[in-house]
Order: sequence, then structure tokens, then C-alpha cells
Amino acid sequence: MNSIPLQVPNPTDDERHIMLRFLLSIDNRLNDFNDIVNLMSPLEDIEKICSKFQGKGKKIAIIGAGVAGLCASYELNKIGCDITIFEASNRIGGRIKTHYFDKTNNQYGELGAMRISISHETTWHYIKKFKLKTKPFISKSVSSIFYVRGNYANNEPSGKNIMENIYPQFNLTKNERKTSLGNLIGKMYKKYFYSLTPSERSELIKIKPTYSHKISEIQNISLRQAYENSGLSQDAISMISYLSALEADLLHISLFEILAELYTCDFAFTYTLDGGMSNMPLAFYNNIVNSNGPGKVKFKFGNSVNSIIKSPYRDKVILEIINTNDKNYSYEEFDYVICAIPFSSLRRINIKPSFSPAKMQAINEVNYEIGQKTFLYLKERFWEKNKLLSGTTLTDLITISTLYPSDHLMPIENKLNHYKLKPNVSYKEPGVLLASYNWNQNAVRLGNELDLLKLKEIEKCIELLHQLPEGYIDNSLLDYASILWSNVPFIWGGLCLMTPGQKQLFLYNSTNPEMNNRVFFAGEHVSVKHGWQEGSLQSAQLVANCIAKLIRQSD
Repeated sequence: MNSIPLQVPNPTDDERHIMLRFLLSIDNRLNDFNDIVNLMSPLEDIEKICSKFQGKGKKIAIIGAGVAGLCASYELNKIGCDITIFEASNRIGGRIKTHYFDKTNNQYGELGAMRISISHETTWHYIKKFKLKTKPFISKSVSSIFYVRGNYANNEPSGKNIMENIYPQFNLTKNERKTSLGNLIGKMYKKYFYSLTPSERSELIKIKPTYSHKISEIQNISLRQAYENSGLSQDAISMISYLSALEADLLHISLFEILAELYTCDFAFTYTLDGGMSNMPLAFYNNIVNSNGPGKVKFKFGNSVNSIIKSPYRDKVILEIINTNDKNYSYEEFDYVICAIPFSSLRRINIKPSFSPAKMQAINEVNYEIGQKTFLYLKERFWEKNKLLSGTTLTDLITISTLYPSDHLMPIENKLNHYKLKPNVSYKEPGVLLASYNWNQNAVRLGNELDLLKLKEIEKCIELLHQLPEGYIDNSLLDYASILWSNVPFIWGGLCLMTPGQKQLFLYNSTNPEMNNRVFFAGEHVSVKHGWQEGSLQSAQLVANCIAKLIRQSD
């Protein structure tokens, strides 16, 4: 485990597991490997629960054509169910949304989901099944910079540059000034993560009615409180929040969200889909519409579900649907309904009679963070021109984080988070820069600006961060794309990140079916992997299998 695995395109399962074992080994918790792989793996094959024709004649409605709804449809189609997918918009994918600037040259930005963890076994299951191509997505690199309180620092491994240039800008205690950034952050992780047993750590990615004492404590405190309880000053917490990816926007969320991602090494050795993440929902869609299965699958785009009604006459569910084009209403009856939309969207649907009080409380209260992204499509790649920049640059400016594209880069052998340019590439080629990626209040404040003002503000921030001459970005700009997920119709939220106490209160109850086991719920918000495709796909498999078991029992 001493040599650093090379992050290659299209890794095999063995290559992914070597990378995961390496990360766990340097973290001194190699004994977590089996639990992680088992808990992230696909569930039982639905065709082992029901035969190919056993679902024939069963009518199932799926609300939402995001990846959770598509996955549930794909699985239930295997056993012959008749499925209708209601999608209020005119596109598939939900919060997977690739914006193509130039399809000829493969230039695009991911307005939604953009990376895949090596430990997300269910996601890789479908990548292999659909023969999708993957390539490294570089999140962490020593070739990135920090700009905080008007001072620059390089992200070199020792952290000395940060201590020299950023530390003096904060009123740190004497001991904090002498402690490296890694060790400052490490105080919190030592207290709350490394003190857990392997069994307790595995609970971070389990849905249970109750949790062990330590996990209950973790889910009840915020990230800020965890830092405070570790003895850090407020100035140290403020500094860390700007130097640790996106934490400045997320200090209020439950600590378990942070530790759950650490447990499965979500942000190390990440990948993306070659040609765009939209290839995942597209692969599901193509497999569904071209299926020769015994059931029928219908897509109804531009059809918004207005009401979910328990039939007063028999054990079925009636949907009231409004066509968003002609505003006409219609009603259809189904054996089962899968709500594969965010709770932020489900909140506007009338439910008669109401779901259980616990479910309605979850729908009303579960926290959705607001995300904003702005991409700049530029004539040349200034970040490759003189000194190579890669990975993520962080700042206290309103843009918060800037991510450089990975398409020109290759890893340097046996050096963790070190990258170089591929042969025969040029900075003079156009490139797509994720200029601003932020959450919560910064996302609202920047994302709601008039487009012209927002663009000008982001351009100024990028020029300041990279010490470019005034007007450089505007003169190099070919196009741009921006999104504020809270403003996207029928989604109205970025992703689920629970606040303190919400895991214990809502997560288990959120997964339970309603209306006498006729209405089910799928999506990242009812999973152990909030904000990731893994959560959407696992929850969809779980729901499909539950319905298959009910169909088998009814025969």
C-alpha cells in the first residue's frame, strides 16, 4: 500500500478497490473497506424476486424523470410492470444537467451532478451495465491557490505557505498559529470520527430507526459546533471554512453529512462521465424505450402531478395531473406510485388524505441547500498558460470556489494530487472554467443578481484571484452558463443536506411507504448518500425491490 495508485480512465472494479484501499490505508482504517463496499453495492437483482412476467398488468406511476425515477422504471420494467413516468418539465435527468458549449470539441459544463466517487458501487454497476466511459475528475490538487482576506497562498503539501500568508490575517491563539491547517482540522476529526469503532462508523451510511450514542451525538450537532467543541477559536473556524472546500457555506449543516462523505472517501480519486454526466439518464432512457420487456413504459413530459389521492373504493392510488401546456386536468389510477422528486417539489402536491404526520413533517422541514454554478467558456486557458493550476481554488470572495477542467491533465506517477499537462495540448485551446460554485446564502446573493451584473462580478473575482488584467475575461469570453437550483421549476432546491437532528427525526420515516404500502419514495434525499447519484440509484433499487416483493406476495 506504499505506492500511490495511478488514476486511470475507465477503471476496473479491481483498480477502484486498489485506490479505495490506498486511501483507507493512509487513513489507518483499512478495516472499513468491506463495510463500505457492501453498503454501497447494488441490492438484490429484482429478477430474483419476481419472474420476468410476474409484474404484468400492474400499473405503476413514477413521478419525476430524474435518475431515481428512471432507475426505478428500468428495474420494474424487467418484471413486466406497466409504467407511466410523469415529468413536469420537457427533459430527463432532474439535477443532472450537462450544458454543451461546443459538442464538436466536447466542451461542456455540469450544471448539476459532476463527479462520481470510487466507492459508489451502485453507480459503477450502472456505468458498467450501460458501457459508459469515465475519466478522472480532479477535485484536489497541490496546484491550486487560496485567496483569503486579500492574501494569496499556494496549496503546497506542507501547508507552510498558508501559515505564512493566511494565518496572520486572523486572530488565532498562540497554539493555533503554530499548528498546521491539517492538524487544526484534524482536531475535530480526531474527536468525532477517528474515535468511532468500525461498527459505529458504518452507521454513518445506514438508515436506522435509532442510532448508537456517538452517532446520535454527531447527527445532533452542526459542523461549526463540532469545531467549537474541539477547542478551536472562532477566527480559526472562520479561516478553516474558507480553506476547506465549500465549508464557508455549510457550517450550519449536521456534522454527520461531512463525516459520511469522509467515511466513504467521496472526494478523493473522483471521476466523471466522458461526454457529460447527462449520459447516465440518457442511457436509462434509451434502455427503457428500446426495451423488449413484457410491460409497457410511457413517458408523459409536460405533465405535472397536482394531487396524490388514495382511492376511496379500493386499494389503489389516483393521480390528478395537469398538462403544463394546455392546462387541462386528467385523472389516472395506479396500483403503486413512486415519488421520485425532491421533497422541495413534493411539498406543492396535494395529498388526500395526508401522509403520516412524520412524513408530512419531513416533507415540510428537510433541509435543501441552494446551489449556484456559473461556467465561463473562454478562448484560451489562462490557468495553463504560465503556472499550471488544477483542482479547486478557494476564496472568501462571493464566488467561493473555482474548479479548473481536468481534460488536459494527467496524474504524475507516485505523487498524490500532483498533475501535469498531457502531451500535445495547448493553453490556446478554448476551455470551460467553473468560475463560481457556491451554496446557501452566497448562492442566493450571487445567483439572483441580474445576469449582466452577476457575470461582471464573477469576471472581476476571477481576474483578482488570478491576477489577470482588467477586462481579460470579458475579452476572452465566448459564452457562459449559470444556474441557481432553487429557481428551477419543479425542483426548487439544490440537494438535501440535513441540519442537526434531522437524520434521527426524518431519514428513517422518509423512506417508509404511505397509503397502505401503495406510495413509495426514491431520490438522494431518502438515501444515505445525499447529493450523490449513488443515493438516488440505491433508493430507486430499494423501492423497486419492495414493490416486486409486494407483487410476489399478492400472486
